[in-house]
Amino acid sequence: MLNIKKAKISLFILLVLCFLVAGFFAGKAYREQTDLAKEKAKEAAIIKERLERWIDNDN
Repeated sequence: MLNIKKAKISLFILLVLCFLVAGFFAGKAYREQTDLAKEKAKEAAIIKERLERWIDNDN
């Protein structure tokens, strides 16, 4: 009976560790994706600003 309880505890700890590792990698991928989206938004804002300046200089 004692071995079964130890096995259950060990499996539970292993399951928790797996979720922690999976959460870490999922969070890392999410942060990379949001950083890329922020960078693209900055680039789009720069292009828009240059285009507006170019149009204003044309008039």
